[in-house]
Amino acid sequence: MARTRHAPRVDSSQHKDQEFCMPLIARFLACLIAGALTVIAQSTDASVSGTAVDPTGASVPGVSIVITNARTGVAFRTMSNDVGAYSFPTLPAGEYRLEAEKQGFRRLTLGGIRLEVGARVNIDLRLELGATTEIVEVSADADNPVSYVTASMSGVMTERKVLDLPVSSRNVLNLTTTMAGTLGSNFNGTRRGNLNIQMDGINVQDARINVGVSSTIFASVDRVAEFRVVTQPVDAELGRGSGNVQMITRSGTNEFHGSLFNFHRNTALNANTWFNNANGRDPRTGEPVSPRENLIRNQFGGRVGGPVIRNRTFFHFLYEGQKIRQRETVTSTVWTAPMRQGLFRFFPGVQNGNLNAARPTVDENGNPVSPTGAALTTFNIFQVDPARPGMDSTGLVKRYIDAMPLPNNFRAGDGLNTAGFTWQRPYRFDENNFNVKFDHLLSDRHRLSFSFSSERSDDINGFMAQPFPAVTGGSVRQRDYLYQLTLTSTLSSSTVNEFRAGALRPLFRFFSPWEVDPSILPKAGSTPFAVDFGTITDPVNISNDPQGRISPNYQLFNKVSMIRGRHNYKFGGQFWSVSTNGFNSFTVLPRAIIGAGGVPVANMGNVPGIGANQTFAQNVLNDLNGSLAQLQQAMNSPGGRNPVFLPGEVKQRTWREREFALFFQDDWKVNQSLTLNLGIRYEFYGVPYDINGKTAALAGGSQSIFGISGTTWGDLFQPGANRGQMTDIILVGPKTDNTGQRVYNNDWNNWSPAVGLAWNIPWFGRNRTVFRAGYSIAYERQSLRLLDVVSGDQPGLRQVINFFSASKLELANAQLPLQPSGAPLSRVPFTDRTQIVRTYDTGLRIPHVHNYNAGIYRSIGRNGTVSVAYVASKGTRLMRGADVNEHNIFENGILEAFMITRNGGNAPLFDRMLMGLNVPGRGVVNGTTLTGSQVLRDINTTTQGYFASGSVGTLASFLSNNNYLTGVNGGLLRNGGLPENFVSANPQFASARLFGNLSNSTYHSLQIEYLHRARDLSVQWNYTFAKGIGDEDGDGQEQIDSFRTQRNRQLDKRLLALSVHHVMRSNVIYDLPFGPGRRWAS
Repeated sequence: MARTRHAPRVDSSQHKDQEFCMPLIARFLACLIAGALTVIAQSTDASVSGTAVDPTGASVPGVSIVITNARTGVAFRTMSNDVGAYSFPTLPAGEYRLEAEKQGFRRLTLGGIRLEVGARVNIDLRLELGATTEIVEVSADADNPVSYVTASMSGVMTERKVLDLPVSSRNVLNLTTTMAGTLGSNFNGTRRGNLNIQMDGINVQDARINVGVSSTIFASVDRVAEFRVVTQPVDAELGRGSGNVQMITRSGTNEFHGSLFNFHRNTALNANTWFNNANGRDPRTGEPVSPRENLIRNQFGGRVGGPVIRNRTFFHFLYEGQKIRQRETVTSTVWTAPMRQGLFRFFPGVQNGNLNAARPTVDENGNPVSPTGAALTTFNIFQVDPARPGMDSTGLVKRYIDAMPLPNNFRAGDGLNTAGFTWQRPYRFDENNFNVKFDHLLSDRHRLSFSFSSERSDDINGFMAQPFPAVTGGSVRQRDYLYQLTLTSTLSSSTVNEFRAGALRPLFRFFSPWEVDPSILPKAGSTPFAVDFGTITDPVNISNDPQGRISPNYQLFNKVSMIRGRHNYKFGGQFWSVSTNGFNSFTVLPRAIIGAGGVPVANMGNVPGIGANQTFAQNVLNDLNGSLAQLQQAMNSPGGRNPVFLPGEVKQRTWREREFALFFQDDWKVNQSLTLNLGIRYEFYGVPYDINGKTAALAGGSQSIFGISGTTWGDLFQPGANRGQMTDIILVGPKTDNTGQRVYNNDWNNWSPAVGLAWNIPWFGRNRTVFRAGYSIAYERQSLRLLDVVSGDQPGLRQVINFFSASKLELANAQLPLQPSGAPLSRVPFTDRTQIVRTYDTGLRIPHVHNYNAGIYRSIGRNGTVSVAYVASKGTRLMRGADVNEHNIFENGILEAFMITRNGGNAPLFDRMLMGLNVPGRGVVNGTTLTGSQVLRDINTTTQGYFASGSVGTLASFLSNNNYLTGVNGGLLRNGGLPENFVSANPQFASARLFGNLSNSTYHSLQIEYLHRARDLSVQWNYTFAKGIGDEDGDGQEQIDSFRTQRNRQLDKRLLALSVHHVMRSNVIYDLPFGPGRRWAS
């Protein structure tokens, strides 16, 4: 049984272990103290309200009402007011018994009231005349959706469903897609970033990355008691997203309950795969090259809950563990035994091919096989080029060869000189999770709840896995902590206050192989470096680099609920302190990249018959000899007022953001049949910044993204326009010289109304048919990961240095560290044209979604409900990126020149660009005997492909940014006397991306649902017919998709990925009639 949780995402900016700031306890206490200054919301408690009436329907004031939790014995009391209205605004989910009494009326008792998480239920109390000693007992139907008094679209996964529905991952969030209107992480047409996932009222999402329906704290079926999925809220209390998932964890009761579990999986009965069997047997050992993969998984643990003091104090404890031991089949490319001695093998006139090739030159045991009958040629590769007379003189290549097994799979490599080593790589995952929760009744007016969760996991070979058995791989470490405290106080019979504080601290650390074992790296002087080979799998996995992050989210909530007449008021606020302290070290460890460099391999073409194998032979020689094409190293700056580039400095940012929200909601019961939901919510999302003064932005704001061409979109596609200035990058915000500038301006206008109604239609039976309709606005929070891309990846504080040498560069003479060129934040020249510059729109507004719904809800029999609803949403000012440097091919004549050249002619524009340049082996371009079109169409193999495929835009980029024949990027334009922005608006950069409110979407759906809830049978069936249109799905971390063309953005309008026209889901639970209280074996 595969268990999935929120998987650690590798991104380009994560956590630095040593940079934890204020101790956690101090921060948590600070949150508690600050709680007096704030006012939430988003309670996971249920609420019950209604009106006490006499047999004539008149209101009855002064009724004493007590509702008691059947499992804990905790009772809550109130009185009906002068219009007979009453309210219990904060009741923990569970089963209740309600009693109402007043002199002159019989005592009314309602049993079996099942309150679900977050439910808003109406229960009217119909009193009968008589003595209070007379008791009228009836049953309530509180979990029937017809009883709800809110227009929000939602559904509940009850405790029964959580425990009984099959969830192989043991993660209850996988059940969210059983709800109508959901498709993966898209709720009723909204983006995945428009979600608010809570556990006991505390947001548990990764504050850095929008990963949709997920939780950094594992939401297991033994932790979560039940949860509500709000796919479209019409309630001012619900915010920070259009979709809400409200989970509540298990609590203790007056009885001891618990469970022990162990889920075991192994591969004892699994057959091997066809592909593994096809790899055959090892020619040396006779054993299968790819035996059956091995997987042993144990998910185990236990929970127990019960009373500490009956009717007063309760506890619940949970432990969950998981151990995975796995061996997966992998194939790495290695040199064959002769090649390790420098002996290159081939058949004359035949290109080498492995066993899978159309013309293989080896059999399954690696024996040479001639496709043409020609004899095998073997020559010493070190006797060809005098500049490469032997193996790498440092001994490093020999050291890696010794760690590299001989091949056993000749379906990889070229078969004769390189082949595959197939083996079963071990994978180990260990996880231990603890959760403890206490609920305490301080007095009849005050109740307290506290919970703590700790999750620790270690993942060996889960990151940068080892390529060979004798070489170390990387690992992942995860440490997550969640604290939650809730205090609910009954201030009077009509007023209740709920205060909540929480802290979420998820930590991910990705360790590279050289952090686990530093000895695997060579050194140039005292500087470690890694080698990037060309013909084999790198013995040290260098596919990534060390990185990590911690993303704390400190949260405060307060809500006041009161009843006045027929109005149930609730108001309050919420505060979040969100940050992410992350680092990455991409290419901070220098790379020695194998290749010919400034001295090409000589004489290899003189080997008789080598033919198509020449290039591969040259690459192998460079690998074995240790010849380098280049050295590469990234330098980062720690920032500050006088920044410098430092070797070994990682890219580290601590992004911080402050958010708060205020709301007011009035649930007005106009009469016995009509309830109006009227609310207003205000949300503020502060502009995030780096606390150490490393927030990079453009001097002059977002208008500077257009560079020398101008300041607006209207300045695009105008070659030679000079209405702007060169783009400069500066540091802004706290601890910089530009404290008054931000990456974008604050948006103070984030008001969201919520208007709904619930009308009990009187003509089809009392309380049998309800019409609901609602409208609301929800705001979409942007992930801090996007900021880390837009600001954190700006040119200026990071420089990737590529060192080339005209003389022979090799492992033996590599000198490190490299030296940066220029100072941090230097102006990027026109001759660069390789980097990407980004900016937010200075006038960025918080994206928002308009929500609409209207539906009929009808009770069918005693236990059934059917609903038919129209649900729609409109995404407005959604976030999207656009590339200002769209390649111009029209106004500058490139398209015309392209067509002339493609049709065999000679374009004057290309003559102008290449005139006077010397083409090696062909002479100087003069426009007559050698034309520019001839060079691009017939001589340069790269541009040949552009003409063949019709890639005129790619050719335009080549002409603008390449250093062909000139040695300087953009040299072809200057050679022709053309303006720098002849092709791109901002020619300093390869790409200039602006992120702003450039996207919109619409969604319409018909949703039909049937629910049946009985003791033995539970049925849920729903059908959604939907259509969603927009120009961007918005699921990517970096929002890097640009428009097809800035000339007409409407061309991008399409059916979105969430637009699946027909979705039908169902689940059924039937309890067999065996056991206590059942028909048989009771």
